[in-house]
Amino acid sequence: MPFSTTTFIRRAERDDLDTVVAWMENEDFQRFLYGDPARSPKQVREKIVAMLGRAVGHTMPGGIYLLIDSPEQGPVGLLSLQNISWRNRSCSVDLYIGKEKHRNGMVAAGAVYQTLEYCFHELNLHRISAYIYSFNSASWRIFEMTGAVRELTLRDHVARDGVLHDLYGYGLLRSEFDAFRVRYHRATEGLSLKAMIEALGASGTEPEV
Repeated sequence: MPFSTTTFIRRAERDDLDTVVAWMENEDFQRFLYGDPARSPKQVREKIVAMLGRAVGHTMPGGIYLLIDSPEQGPVGLLSLQNISWRNRSCSVDLYIGKEKHRNGMVAAGAVYQTLEYCFHELNLHRISAYIYSFNSASWRIFEMTGAVRELTLRDHVARDGVLHDLYGYGLLRSEFDAFRVRYHRATEGLSLKAMIEALGASGTEPEV
């Protein structure tokens, strides 16, 4: 049975600042952030402004920030591609869903699939890394479904709610993702970038990835 989603990824703009700041100030959202959260609203805003800033036109960016958007729900999450090495054709991926109700199901799965397609087939990368807390089982299970391999475990690496949790490090090669796409072609056809662009074209919205 084919799956489909109306969510799409686009460039994060300055107009999205208030939305992203509101997410960053939410304790539930902060629980999933990699590293320590900013401590004040001013620090949060400064961090987001730096994230949404554009690189100089003639330089190759070391990081790309995209927004996960939905015609029905509006912006639902933030996607970060960091440590981009154009020479090694690799990057690390962080994906954050703004509201708890979207973290399980097709919103997160569709965003992950579109992200991987974008990295491997638009940016022509060879390898993607992802670092996911052990309690975030919805995320690491989605990555494992695409063929990602858990390459390391950092034990008791992060404290949340007074409890220490492991950190999992995943690696996914383009060949592994392509094998997943071939195997589940019919099921994932509606999640692809092609389907996203066609849906945006039908609605009169231009894709901005």
